[in-house]
Amino acid sequence: MHIPGHFREKDEARLFALMEQYNFATLVTLQENGVPVASHLPFLVVRALDGSPRLLSHMSRANPQWQTFSRAGEALLIFQGPHAYVSSAWYSVPNVPTWNYAVVHAYGTPRVLEEPGEVLRSLRRLSVKHEEGNSPRWNPDEAGDVIQRLLPGIVAFEFQVSRLEGSFKLSQNRSEQDQQTIMERLDRSTHPGGPELVRFMKSLKPRE
Repeated sequence: MHIPGHFREKDEARLFALMEQYNFATLVTLQENGVPVASHLPFLVVRALDGSPRLLSHMSRANPQWQTFSRAGEALLIFQGPHAYVSSAWYSVPNVPTWNYAVVHAYGTPRVLEEPGEVLRSLRRLSVKHEEGNSPRWNPDEAGDVIQRLLPGIVAFEFQVSRLEGSFKLSQNRSEQDQQTIMERLDRSTHPGGPELVRFMKSLKPRE
């Protein structure tokens, strides 16, 4: 993607942190006719034994996108972080409005998990992760029979990450005064993403 230099985020820890927090991503692959196809899926960031990053997910077998995985070429995962409208009325010097956002593109190769044990482990890890904080929690170990019946209709896969691109467009090109004003205005903004974007921006600032 096009990323102006001052918005390019190179810190892998920050990129993976966004991917983990905003893990409902868009998977884009190419069909045989060259037309792109996309699915919207939750992903879990894990590390292989060699330390390389992998992402786990699954989709319905009725979704034909999984059949594109075996073809050559990179696939794209888009992780959309917080975003919000920024009014030019908030600037100290007249300018035009813009949109602030944080997004990560992950490139790599999806691989279908064929071995039933791998599939079950993947499903369990995703479920356990997303049940965190729930009370009561759904326990996949107590739903063995149901899961076994559903397995034939599920395609679990891992996405092996080859490279990451991050664009954190957070008014870095504005003065410190403007950045502070923008955060104050976003925090009071009627746009639903405003306060969330402010929290994200503050999380990136070094602690004093």
